[in-house]
Amino acid sequence: MSVGRITKLEFESAEALNKAEITYDKIRDEAFPTLELVINIKTSPTSVVSIALYPDAQSAASNLPARENFRKSLGETLTDSSMQEGEVSYFYQTD
Repeated sequence: MSVGRITKLEFESAEALNKAEITYDKIRDEAFPTLELVINIKTSPTSVVSIALYPDAQSAASNLPARENFRKSLGETLTDSSMQEGEVSYFYQTD
């Protein structure tokens, strides 16, 4: 069963959000090796909703320490964040 994780992140500035995405891109493969898909949606100049997909609950849970380390590395530029996850019940993608 695939697991989806939705993370909402709010930054102090658009520059901080951009820097966080650049940093994430650099560490993604090593920190989140079981990640199958990630989509970031900017909901404002300073906020983003990230949707991540993992093959199963164990894979999703395995990267929680790396996720927390990344979040801490953002320091005070990250002003708010929340996370929800659950079983993927529907997925559609065109070829």
